[in-house]
Amino acid sequence: MKLVDEIENLKQMVLKMSDVVVDNINLSINNYLGKNEDIVNDDIVDKFERLIEEMCLTILLRERPYASDLKQVTGILKLVTDLERIGDHAEDIITFSNKLKGVQGITKHLESIDKLAQYVIDMLKKSVSSYINSDVKLAQEVIDADDYVDKTYESIVEELAHPDKEDEFYLPFAIYSTLVVKYLERIADHSVNIGEWVIYIESGFYKDKKIY
Repeated sequence: MKLVDEIENLKQMVLKMSDVVVDNINLSINNYLGKNEDIVNDDIVDKFERLIEEMCLTILLRERPYASDLKQVTGILKLVTDLERIGDHAEDIITFSNKLKGVQGITKHLESIDKLAQYVIDMLKKSVSSYINSDVKLAQEVIDADDYVDKTYESIVEELAHPDKEDEFYLPFAIYSTLVVKYLERIADHSVNIGEWVIYIESGFYKDKKIY
């Protein structure tokens, strides 16, 4: 198999892995919002990561790629690590959502958290799309979008710290919801990382520093 075909296979594996990760994030958020009681299967995400890593290492050892091909393979090795960590956060959100069964009812906060979740999921999709389509401009849009996430995260945490009225269930709701929002913020950070690796793959620059 030609090297160009092997790299294309890697790209398709990354796309399949990202589809599972996005599905898991959606399931975990819907679980938090009380829309389902599904669980996520992070084992599939881990298997994808190991398989992609094995494929990358095989290419590096056998083909000894250089220039653009080397950037492709090393960049993929980095960005799948971020995808795997995003998958871990889907499990984390499920864990804390399960602690809130029967105490979720503060609709105003749920709406703002759901809005943030959808924004973060869109960032993740765009980061993967920027890789699949070699779209540096889209990758930069993902990086720039992180400012909104940070501000919204701080705003929601501030809201959760000041309930509108006394509620016997509010304290556990605020504590676990703060953790859920923190994981959403981390997912956005990992999406930014993916965008940065896309820029590296296409230009050789990583965080404005020439690497290769």
